[in-house]
Amino acid sequence: MIETTRKLPKGLRFGSVRERSIDQQVRAVAQILQIEPLLHRLPKQLSGGQKQRVALGRAMARNPQVFLMDEPLSNLDAKLRAETRSQIVKLQRQLGTTTIYVTHDQTEAMTMGDRIAVMNAGQIQQIASPLELYNRPANRFVAEFIGSPPMNFLPVQFKAPLLLTHPQFRLTLPEVWASVLHPYDGQTLTLGIRPEHLNASAAAPKNLSVQVELVEALGSETYLSVSLVGASADAPLLQARIEPDRPVRLDEQLWLSMSADKIHLFDHDGRAIVPKLSV
Repeated sequence: MIETTRKLPKGLRFGSVRERSIDQQVRAVAQILQIEPLLHRLPKQLSGGQKQRVALGRAMARNPQVFLMDEPLSNLDAKLRAETRSQIVKLQRQLGTTTIYVTHDQTEAMTMGDRIAVMNAGQIQQIASPLELYNRPANRFVAEFIGSPPMNFLPVQFKAPLLLTHPQFRLTLPEVWASVLHPYDGQTLTLGIRPEHLNASAAAPKNLSVQVELVEALGSETYLSVSLVGASADAPLLQARIEPDRPVRLDEQLWLSMSADKIHLFDHDGRAIVPKLSV
């Protein structure tokens, strides 16, 4: 029957159990990826983003033991990328299939990965869970890559037991830093602080006096690009995220405080210096 009806219109052909099973699997995956209206099209009739979703669906329909995905969402628009990202995560959890996912988008890595390997120039910098990478980066590269906007960096002088000095501020560290920083007495270190850990505050020697260079009001939050007052013209701008209901004007001068328990320190080679937390 299969051979006899092969030349008939598709609706009149006799399908085997295997063919019907494949068709059901294809349609189930197409429904997940929202590409059901594309099933009747030829490859040349698909856009770049549609081709990418079809390629993703072909891999899923095979029900493999391991998924190897190399930036599968790169050609999708922002809305479709977010939807497809959640669909891949949901599918992976349903199937329990190991997935190795390559991406340059740290948001994808943080939201989709159980464990992330951060690489630089072909070398693995750190392998850890998303939150461990965010809270305890192994080096400056990882610290700068994870987080959006990226971490701010400032050169500081360390004076034992707990004092950090900079031409614009002086900061005393919590006691947990004392033992690990003792060998660095008198050395120049790099202080890292994320934009979300800078807060508008009052004038104080430990706070940063800054001038607002750019305001990005997003409704739910406000991002500022600021320059340190008194810093050289070629000094990099700092990024800060403040509460959305605080009005800020361009060229306004304000003070930013750093959450002392959220700072990161790196040695001259870029390796993270990690405080010994009490158990």
